[in-house]
Amino acid sequence: MKYSFNTLAIAASVMSLTLGSCKKEEDKKQLTIPSSYTSADFDANTVTEFGVRNRLAAFSTYMKKGESVVNKLNADSLNHYYAVNGPVTLSSITAAYYDNLVKNSWLQVLVSCSGNNYDPAKGDTATNGGVYGARLLDKRAKETLQEIEKGLYASALYNHLLTLAQGPITAATVDKMIAIYGAHPNFPNTNTASKTTTPDVVIALYTARRDKNDGNGLYSQIKNNFIKLKAAVEAGADYNQERDEALAGIKLGIEKAIMATVVNYGYTAITKLSTTSPPAATISGGLHDLSECVGFIHGFKAIPQANRKITDTEIDELLAFLNSPAGADATMYKFVTDGVTELAKITQLQNKIKSIYGFSSAEMEDFKQNWISVQGR
Repeated sequence: MKYSFNTLAIAASVMSLTLGSCKKEEDKKQLTIPSSYTSADFDANTVTEFGVRNRLAAFSTYMKKGESVVNKLNADSLNHYYAVNGPVTLSSITAAYYDNLVKNSWLQVLVSCSGNNYDPAKGDTATNGGVYGARLLDKRAKETLQEIEKGLYASALYNHLLTLAQGPITAATVDKMIAIYGAHPNFPNTNTASKTTTPDVVIALYTARRDKNDGNGLYSQIKNNFIKLKAAVEAGADYNQERDEALAGIKLGIEKAIMATVVNYGYTAITKLSTTSPPAATISGGLHDLSECVGFIHGFKAIPQANRKITDTEIDELLAFLNSPAGADATMYKFVTDGVTELAKITQLQNKIKSIYGFSSAEMEDFKQNWISVQGR
């Protein structure tokens, strides 16, 4: 069979392109991922993020003054801690949906409730919120302080991480992400002062509590993805796929850790609120646990869907199980006045979370524990 010059030339060209493509793929080496995270400039790179963490702590400390009936919270002071205390305010990094609720609703609720006494047994007849069992509750027994503080974990801290992820991502950016998550390059997996000089805080702390420290848990998964992310960023554009894989793992890991904590607090609330003739401190403790759940869940409603697994519809369903629907008055007092019926909703909440995230029965059982305390680490 005869071939024309043009036919042979085309065939040679195709073969050359194919071989070149193969060679290019072969030239890309597997990403080298170190066993630990190192950053000589971590402190310098994370001044903003540590400032945010400190401002959240100061805001929380001021809100908690209202847990004593002798203290009347001041609207200007609350607004200062949330929206003025800078240079980077909590308000400025909070997604618009949640920022609006904090500034235009919940700060006023804190002011109106503080300085009063309250009893959830009054049910829907209560005319004002107040202090009950050393907790500041609204008139329907929800702890607004916790809906603000724990909601900011997703709507502010995680939202800030997402802003950083929009790029360009450098090694310094990864440092910032670790700091706003609440960890340190040492990744101590504890907040115990005698065990580390760089304790985990905010999201990282709750992740550590849900981690058995066996190298397989959520804390370890997030740590390993941060190490991989930095390695991919430093290796260059050829490793953008690995960079994006690591980012996806960090995002999902954070969401799972927060929702695992919701499961944990559900267990503790059931125990407290099903106790026979519990004292006020036990009842308020259960309402506190459930209010933290409300904040942890509600905060994700502020986040673009592309950056979370849970949907708004699922968030609304979970909040309904907590008798704290978005955009309406809570009826959390029912967990006290009609606990036999209402506490079953907490189990429904836990089962829904298990389904959304594909948690195993063994994982759900493990989530009952604060593993930092159990393991003494």
